[in-house]
Amino acid sequence: MSEKRNHERLILDGDVHIKTRGKNPLEFRVFLDNFSFGGFAVYSQQKLRPGRIVEFNLITQALDQGLVGRGRIRHVTQPPQYSTPLYTVGVEFTEVNKDLVIHIIHRVQAKIALEMQAKRQKVYAADFIAF
Repeated sequence: MSEKRNHERLILDGDVHIKTRGKNPLEFRVFLDNFSFGGFAVYSQQKLRPGRIVEFNLITQALDQGLVGRGRIRHVTQPPQYSTPLYTVGVEFTEVNKDLVIHIIHRVQAKIALEMQAKRQKVYAADFIAF
């Protein structure tokens, strides 16, 4: 199966404050699912229309400040396992500070590398048997 995504997705905890504009503006908070150089995905109780432009403020421990920008809703799906209205919403960056995006990605990758190193050290320590 070929990968349709252009950028690797990284699991990242955080909140995103979303604002929509236009005829029926909305403002609400959603939960971050994953993050990449091209955008992010969130869990939302609001069903948003693909193509709609949103403003966002993404708050995560990987950044000392919020990542503020604009994005386009690329897809909206409702996973069948949820009985309450909950949607997975993909947002593609249209206006964002790419230096901050790269900073977040590097912080997440460094955290993953440290976690993997710690796991390896635990395995090595468990494999050592004194004679």
